[in-house]
Amino acid sequence: MMYDGDRAWDECPEMDDRELIRSFLELVDDMVKDIQHLKAETIRARYQLSKELDPGHIQFTTVDILSDLDMPRYDSLAYQEFARIYYDGGDPMAFKEFIDSMVGLTKGIDDGRY
Repeated sequence: MMYDGDRAWDECPEMDDRELIRSFLELVDDMVKDIQHLKAETIRARYQLSKELDPGHIQFTTVDILSDLDMPRYDSLAYQEFARIYYDGGDPMAFKEFIDSMVGLTKGIDDGRY
């Protein structure tokens, strides 16, 4: 566990700070992509379930299928710094392409991106 004043990267003397930071950014980016994929899989499963439970699609809405899928940690300082450095300040979880793909999945339209 890290404590105030702790420099965890001192444990990696063979790496310079920039290399280590880049490695962490790449790790976070891979984790964001995993979250995007898992979110898409959840939406696919919920859509299929909604078809089984409500064949006329009268009761289940896009909002129902997307409910409880927001991730509150995206407002963390570390995530914001990641987005600033890796995506020029853009939030990959809020990119139009991602949002449009997730909304499409709620309607059974799968573009296969995530």
